Amino acid sequence: MKLLPSPSNLLAAGLLFGQLISAVTPSSWTFTDATLQISQKGAEAGAKQRFTTTSPISDALTLKTTDSLKILLTTKEGDVAKRPHQLFLFVKDTSSELESFFAFDVKESGKARLDLAQKDIPIALLTSPSLSLTVALGSFGQSSPLSIEIAKVTPVLDAAAKKALPSPPLKYQKLDEIHHIFRAEPRSPPKIISLVFLAAVAGCLPVLFGAWFALSANVSHLPKSLAASPIAHPLFFGSLLAFEGVFLAYYLKINIFQTLGAVAVLMPVAAISGSRALREVRARRLNGER
Repeated sequence: MKLLPSPSNLLAAGLLFGQLISAVTPSSWTFTDATLQISQKGAEAGAKQRFTTTSPISDALTLKTTDSLKILLTTKEGDVAKRPHQLFLFVKDTSSELESFFAFDVKESGKARLDLAQKDIPIALLTSPSLSLTVALGSFGQSSPLSIEIAKVTPVLDAAAKKALPSPPLKYQKLDEIHHIFRAEPRSPPKIISLVFLAAVAGCLPVLFGAWFALSANVSHLPKSLAASPIAHPLFFGSLLAFEGVFLAYYLKINIFQTLGAVAVLMPVAAISGSRALREVRARRLNGER
């Protein structure tokens, strides 16, 4: 004898199998009846554009300064209209990866609404040539969340809005290579001017020697001075000539740093030898020799 299952037993087994399949396979969040509408302040609202999870709005939208964006949709968990824990619209700059998000107003029935004016979008995003709009929703449980791009928007700023834009912040980054342009080396004055001053200095030398002899300069004491201080007098006189040579070299070709280096070397020599030479002259004057 062979027992055949009854139709009621088959129906019960099918329902049980369906429940097992639904328990093993988690549902996912989605939305339906989604529309996007752009309206201008003080003007008639624009046409509603529909979109789905598989078919976003293909035309690029324009959002002017006085425009506002309205999005309506119904969220579902599987096939049941339900309110998710989170439902946001992400506004993202596709070039700089900057983004901001705005929360939908969602009812328990899953009906959601978002009103977004251009002034609500951060300035950093309004200066972008193109913005992407992405709807993201999810909740607790095993159901998979959803994140999908629904449209692209081009923000348009009027003259007053552009004038009110703040200056871009300072960014520390690699700058362009700097090519220094140095000033030309300073040149000596024309030779005619140099010759005029040279003649003026040379013309003063006879006056200097005349005044020297008029003041009873005694050249006959030179051998005695050299004998008393054979190093100090020549070294002091040589250091004075070296100073003049350094100044002449600075006038002709060397720079100020080389001049200061040479003067720093000659200065101690002139100071020490000069003090010894003047000490010898003072000793002769105390002896009444002039």
